[in-house]
Amino acid sequence: MSGTGWRAAAQAKTPLHRKRRNGMKLLTVTVPCYNSAAYMERCVNSLLPGGEEMDIVLIDDGSTDETGAIADRYVREYPTMVRVVHQPNGGHGEGINQGLRNALGRYFKVVDSDDRLDEPSLLKLLGVLRRLEAAGETVDLLVSNYVYDRADKQASFSVNYRVAMKPGRVLRWEDIHRFPVHKQFMIHSLIYRTDLLREHGFVLPAHTFYEDNIYIYKPLPWTKRVYYLDEPLYGYFIGRADQSIAEKNILRRLDQVSRIAEEMITSYTLAELKTLPKSLYGYMINNCAGMLATTSALQFIDESENSLAMNRHMWQTIREFDEELYQKLRSNLLGSVTVLPGATGRRMLVSGYRFVRKMIQF
Repeated sequence: MSGTGWRAAAQAKTPLHRKRRNGMKLLTVTVPCYNSAAYMERCVNSLLPGGEEMDIVLIDDGSTDETGAIADRYVREYPTMVRVVHQPNGGHGEGINQGLRNALGRYFKVVDSDDRLDEPSLLKLLGVLRRLEAAGETVDLLVSNYVYDRADKQASFSVNYRVAMKPGRVLRWEDIHRFPVHKQFMIHSLIYRTDLLREHGFVLPAHTFYEDNIYIYKPLPWTKRVYYLDEPLYGYFIGRADQSIAEKNILRRLDQVSRIAEEMITSYTLAELKTLPKSLYGYMINNCAGMLATTSALQFIDESENSLAMNRHMWQTIREFDEELYQKLRSNLLGSVTVLPGATGRRMLVSGYRFVRKMIQF
């Protein structure tokens, strides 16, 4: 299909996964790209060692630099592995939506255009997926480790889930131990079964940042069978001044942070969460409380009347959605920290937030 044809189909949100080619790939990796020309090649090159079992979908999200041309070049050079969708700017979430609409792989992963996958871990991952397919043991979720990369130091800080999950086997949530408060998933650690997301009509909000919190949280109750790959699969780059996670950029988009927190936490009532296996229930509550603590800390750092009003609105939205969930989150260890009275309480929360950011070298 010509570049123009891909662009038109993307704008119409037409699913291309049935039109492109027959056959099922093991893993779709979608790479949302916006003005990523300076660094996207490092990312794409880290995916190519996966070979023909990989379905790499590059999303050119209305870029104004050479991103689209670079993506088109990869399609020409690797036509059976790489595809590109050129779309009007819709934000990171719409880039993920477009990748999911067009995915050919049995499993679906998001890799940001300034990040990378570790080659030995990627090959081990594909071996696991191959064995699961051969044995007819489809899983809904595969969890792997990730590391933080900096410009001056690769793999500067690593995160694993050994304390809660036994690696190398198919697990049910009943087999998984309780997650400590500090062991929260990030989008980098998750691979979902593609059809699981499609069957539930999963769509992320467009034109906003920080929607990855919804991507992590909302699908988890749909998962039944889980596999933990104890390998440093994902390299997460931090330290670039224009990144969305830079504190100055987060504060500039505080309204989006607050809106995503509200949408995420109001995905499920407490009664719905209580039907989940114990370990997953505990994870979901801690995830909500952690999101509240982080968002509140940012609102208190900004310290404007508008940001304090956002904090009040966030808590009120949760209360109106479900009084029981509201009370549960206020009594949770992390949740209670967000409602410590007065300026002293706010300073304590902000100090804790900044300590954690420093510890993981953000």
